[in-house]
Amino acid sequence: MRRLLPVLLLTALLAGPMARGQVAARMDTTAFNANALIAPGMLIGVGTLMHCFSHDGLDLYVQQAAWKVHAEWGSIPYYYEFFRFLPAMPLVLDLGLGLAGAKARHGFWDRTIEAGIAFALAGGTTLLMKQIIYSPRPDGTTNDSFPSAHACTAFAGAELVRMEYGWGWGAAAYVMATGVAMLRMYHDRHWLSDVLFGAGLGILCAQAGHWLLEPAKQALGLNRNVQVSMTPYVDPFSKSYGAGLAFNF
Repeated sequence: MRRLLPVLLLTALLAGPMARGQVAARMDTTAFNANALIAPGMLIGVGTLMHCFSHDGLDLYVQQAAWKVHAEWGSIPYYYEFFRFLPAMPLVLDLGLGLAGAKARHGFWDRTIEAGIAFALAGGTTLLMKQIIYSPRPDGTTNDSFPSAHACTAFAGAELVRMEYGWGWGAAAYVMATGVAMLRMYHDRHWLSDVLFGAGLGILCAQAGHWLLEPAKQALGLNRNVQVSMTPYVDPFSKSYGAGLAFNF
């Protein structure tokens, strides 16, 4: 049980503020909703304060706990091969669940535009911040640790899933995103403040993609609703299988 305490602490720190804040968010409109700023604002604020005023305190304390766990458990097999895909899994869920039959708030193309805006904002913001903020990584390899782009990407995808499919699928996506953040710390690539800020920024970017969906469609002249569905099939005679893709305009 003692070995699990650092992991449980990190999970609570990452998931607790997000869960409390997002319960208040409405899900029936793409208009701006101030309640949706609670969770990302808390995460961004805590990450910023920790980075600026408690890096040698709480940041280092939590990372030392991660170092101890890593020393006991060792590196995760095939971590780097597996981690290439894990941060993008929430995005795959956002775009793919609707094709597989899950009920989504928007059609496939709307989800694509929404996600495109969110990830453009997330990628551009984290890249800019990494260029101007001097922040050595825990392993000392580079000086672009703050904020965590991987956490930002994963939490942006998780929030998109939550908005589109509700907390049923959203909880699974947030577990994936929290796992991404914890793995970045476990493998000595980020501080706690990096992943907290990245998580908040990702959620905020997902909300921005949601708010900007209709203006973007109007600007691009994409006001028609296009539905896409995918139906798997199996031919018992030829023993072949495949899937049919249907577009409804």
